[in-house]
Amino acid sequence: MVYQELIDNFNKLDSIYLYGAGVVAYGAYKAIQELFGIKVNGFLVTDKDNQLERIDDIPIHAFKEMQIGNDNLIMIATPEEYHDSIEQALQKQGILNYIKLDSHMEYVLMGKYMKKVCGLKLIEDYQTYEIDTFTSIGIYKVVSHMDRKLIRAYREASWIKEIQVGTVLTKERLADITDERCGSLSEQNALYGELSATYYAWKYGIYDVTGIFHYRRILKVTGEQMQLLKDRKIDVILPLPFVCYPDASGQYRRYLLQADIDIMLEVIKERDREHFKEILDILKIPYLYNYNMLIARKEVFDDYCSWLFPILKETAYRCEMQREKRLSRYIGRIGEVLTSLYFMQNMKKWKIAHAEKIWRV
Repeated sequence: MVYQELIDNFNKLDSIYLYGAGVVAYGAYKAIQELFGIKVNGFLVTDKDNQLERIDDIPIHAFKEMQIGNDNLIMIATPEEYHDSIEQALQKQGILNYIKLDSHMEYVLMGKYMKKVCGLKLIEDYQTYEIDTFTSIGIYKVVSHMDRKLIRAYREASWIKEIQVGTVLTKERLADITDERCGSLSEQNALYGELSATYYAWKYGIYDVTGIFHYRRILKVTGEQMQLLKDRKIDVILPLPFVCYPDASGQYRRYLLQADIDIMLEVIKERDREHFKEILDILKIPYLYNYNMLIARKEVFDDYCSWLFPILKETAYRCEMQREKRLSRYIGRIGEVLTSLYFMQNMKKWKIAHAEKIWRV
């Protein structure tokens, strides 16, 4: 139904404006161009500070400087948390001809695009069958005393287990499972973010299928689809990668200092010299897995963590030795780049399926 809604909208058009100029908007631009042949007239932003002038030779405009009538369709293509304020700004200018690219519509659109252009598989592409048991499946949902309270309450699937991270940094207790076991990264949660839960799951997890969700972001999977992992029909479930401009660095350079990237690459080269050229080539393609979220068979999860955490540990050590001011959770952000590198590098080794990312409010 959602895809048909897009078809119905785009069949009436030759062109469109996109409100947004980040990875959500750029991915939407690539997808509607490829799938529908629709021209993008421009990217609209609320504030042009620190923005490029053009993306793929398409201009970026400050919305307040534009005169756009209702004969032009605008797609709001930003993270959902900004949709309401953008919608209000459009309505204030009398603009009613717009659609909001919410998480579900984005998944449908980008899923079609990724299947066509990259041959990626979606979890829906696999035939499912009778559910067995979930006694050996555990997905850790990360919560913290620093989290903003959700407006809505959500009922969790039986395989989702809450884990509190940064537990040694507070007396507040939010979950039965906490990350302060001996040798954990609980004290360094301010650096590692949700990866301190990933580390816990690797070292102390007891499940044959395990993974990481966030308190605000989860992957949409059914019990039948989880069974595919138990039965080795697939090896890992990931969110769809972002499409970045001009390459993966267009996303990760927004939240990492060049000095940190250089140290990360230096450590990778020392630890994985055999694959270092391949890794550099991967960073030149326009795709990046974000969020450090996954569901995987234990063999895959262990292999991923065994590669990831030694690189992170040494990178953190060298970065912290410099004692320069850095962005919050920057090691967790480096982890996102490394997570992307690991799975991009192992596309042929592991059977990867992709699932919809749900944004909770």
